[in-house]
Amino acid sequence: MTTALKDDFEERSRLEARLLARRRAPSTLPVLPRPDDGELRFAASPAQEGMWERLATARRQPLIVGGLRLTGPLDSGALLAAWNQVAARHETLRSAYRVEAGALTQVVAARPAPDFGIRAARPGEAESFNDAEQAQQFDLGQGPLARLRVLREGADEHLVVVCLHHLIGDARGLECVTAELSAHYLAAVTGTAPRLPELPVQYADFAAWHRARIGGELGRRTVAYWAERLRGAVPAELPTDIGGRGTGPADGYEDGDIAGRTVSFDLPDEVFAQVREVAVRHRTTLYVVGLTAFQILLARWSGRPDICVRAPVSYRDRGELHHLVADFSNDVVVRADFTTARTLAEAVEQVRTTSAADLAQHEVPPHLLAAGLPDPTLLDRLFQVQFTAEDELHLPAAASADGGRTLGPLRARTFSPTATTVARPLSVRLRHGDRGARCILAYRSGLFSEERVVRLKDDYFALFGELAARPQGPVLPGAAPRS
Repeated sequence: MTTALKDDFEERSRLEARLLARRRAPSTLPVLPRPDDGELRFAASPAQEGMWERLATARRQPLIVGGLRLTGPLDSGALLAAWNQVAARHETLRSAYRVEAGALTQVVAARPAPDFGIRAARPGEAESFNDAEQAQQFDLGQGPLARLRVLREGADEHLVVVCLHHLIGDARGLECVTAELSAHYLAAVTGTAPRLPELPVQYADFAAWHRARIGGELGRRTVAYWAERLRGAVPAELPTDIGGRGTGPADGYEDGDIAGRTVSFDLPDEVFAQVREVAVRHRTTLYVVGLTAFQILLARWSGRPDICVRAPVSYRDRGELHHLVADFSNDVVVRADFTTARTLAEAVEQVRTTSAADLAQHEVPPHLLAAGLPDPTLLDRLFQVQFTAEDELHLPAAASADGGRTLGPLRARTFSPTATTVARPLSVRLRHGDRGARCILAYRSGLFSEERVVRLKDDYFALFGELAARPQGPVLPGAAPRS
């Protein structure tokens, strides 16, 4: 083992130990008073207020959809009971949102009344079910903002689909719902007690704490950081090839057609080895390597060295929040200016440093940041291109680990429906583990052809090889990008 690799492992171990200690620590969030009976009313979070503003002009409500594919005899009564028990544990699942006295308010029903339905599936419906769910709007003022649908595809084949409005859920929140639904269902059909983590706080407690946290000096420092950091920033140009538009700024597509596709590509073993080699060499993460390659890719295609992309982050860095059904997502801009990086190695080092600084300034929601910038529309325009990476592998080699679990006589497998719409013109996502990785590309089909997306993928993978084999090579070669 090289010294650099040993140091990298030791630093990672220290970081994991610190995070584990923080997650195991008792809750430090103050718990708001709650009456014994009746409706509860709490101030919505600052992030929810920002989403509420965007909903007024949104083409569709932002929804999180997923669930389970079940094989075996289903007890629909036990499933409904489990759904009620999940809603009883999480205030968000029995909440509505209303503007009262000029303020967005979370109104929590005293008892759960979750939306539940079961019916026979129509031929081929599973493939289009996500789009159908996206088309069904929630009544935000009445609630609940979650529903459970069961499609019966056969006597022993069912699709259980959970749909959460983004006001009350994120991807992790969906995982929490399906995990608890499975635990309660298993307990019901086996006559045992479910084993679930304690919930020391609810989302309203976090909302009050977070509002106070960003309302003072921390919030002012964060806004000041971004006002300086984004000085002179412009949206990344995209290598589109449909509609005669050619390469153009991402903000030109903000109001475009949201029809799109999501495709995924496994990294070949040799490419994954190159990614890891670069990460070890620079004592950094696969996130940084993937981000560097993506930003260089955009710089080369556009011929512009200053690249900004949207980076999703999460407020779930506290143990008491990890198992809550709620939306803890946020977004920041990660900016790289390759005019100061002469070589590929220098580019990795720059992104390692600047992305860490950018991601650390994630406390203030975008709508509050935007109000403090000279151009309040800038953040929305910079957010049209996205990069993210997850240390969570879902490849065939690991499929057996996630391929199913037993719920009494049922076999359950995770169900992730596909969609024919995408949130922004171009997104790149890396899902990785110890044995491999997958690149997931989401793109507007009215802007990119399938051929162009494949060429983007090929160039992206080739950049990993360059970073590994030619660290002293130039970031922006003299040749113009391919047309």
